[in-house]
Amino acid sequence: MSTSQINPTRMELQKLRDKLATTTRGHKLLKDKQDELIHEFIPLLPTYRALREKVEKALRVTLTRYQFACVKMSKEAINDHINDSVTTHELSASFDRVMGVIIPKLETKPDQSELNYDLIATTSAFDELIKAIQDLFALLIELANLESTIKILVAEIEKSKRRVNAIENIIIKEIEEQIRVIRMKLTDLERSNTIRMMKSKEIIIEKKLKENK
Repeated sequence: MSTSQINPTRMELQKLRDKLATTTRGHKLLKDKQDELIHEFIPLLPTYRALREKVEKALRVTLTRYQFACVKMSKEAINDHINDSVTTHELSASFDRVMGVIIPKLETKPDQSELNYDLIATTSAFDELIKAIQDLFALLIELANLESTIKILVAEIEKSKRRVNAIENIIIKEIEEQIRVIRMKLTDLERSNTIRMMKSKEIIIEKKLKENK
């Protein structure tokens, strides 16, 4: 609403004051939410960096184990036995909430049955390779969960920041300007009424003076 369309009445002034109070409270709640999201987000960064390093290390270990396994087994045999030894994982999703923001979490439960590859046809180096692959898989699931959480929090922080800035720099300022304009117009009206009453009083006094002559 432009200031020229404002109805300069005390009732409208009170409505705007109430609106300003409500908007200010909403702004504070959003700011508190933004601050809490940032508080949740910041500790994730060193955790993410450390986990990335663990994944990279696990990947290097897996590649090294693969090279060791290739010493006494052909690549074709290794790949075939890896396919045979694939462990079935049961995937499920759960959800956490951070300041009303839903954070999905992927959970995996490996099949506890024994590995079904041929122990006679493979070597101890191959066993270590399989263990390295399993460790790497678990870390990748953990990393995927953490990356998802970080992306969601970053998006929510940016959205909250835009809303907080819009309320603070646009909506609240517009309401304050409307209140200022109404106050100014009411002051002008009161001044005009006072002047009109004084003139009316002067006219009445002059009239009575003339009548008394």
